[in-house]
Amino acid sequence: MAELTTKHVFEGTLEEVFEGLRQYAKYPDYLPGVTSTSVLPPQASGSVCQVRYDMKFIKSFHYTLNMFEEQPARIHWNLADSNIMKVSSGSWDLKDLGDRRVQAVYTLDVGFSALVPQKIVDQITKANLPLMMKGFQKLISDRQAGL
Repeated sequence: MAELTTKHVFEGTLEEVFEGLRQYAKYPDYLPGVTSTSVLPPQASGSVCQVRYDMKFIKSFHYTLNMFEEQPARIHWNLADSNIMKVSSGSWDLKDLGDRRVQAVYTLDVGFSALVPQKIVDQITKANLPLMMKGFQKLISDRQAGL
């Protein structure tokens, strides 16, 4: 299992950051390794949708998450299906810091099948984290600009 928690401060209001993070269909345009997403009807009780992610980090793989949203300050998920993961759960917990700044606490708990090399696990869970946060800030900023 790979677990991580990180904090990041995004520029924008609480509502803008929340809305940016929930733009699942736009993730391929902003996040490294995400080749496509499909937003699907909810299957789990209380979820707002399922999102299937197709990824490419050394190897191609996919997974589908049950997405839960608690506007305007929390998004969390759990695994519905995957071809390489046994577990995937996590969350975004948002806190308004004022002055158009929002602290986001990102947590992730992922467990892969024994066949996944550690290099791929590290790239998915840790190595791309700074690029992922930059991608999310660009997505939030583009939404603020009406793009």
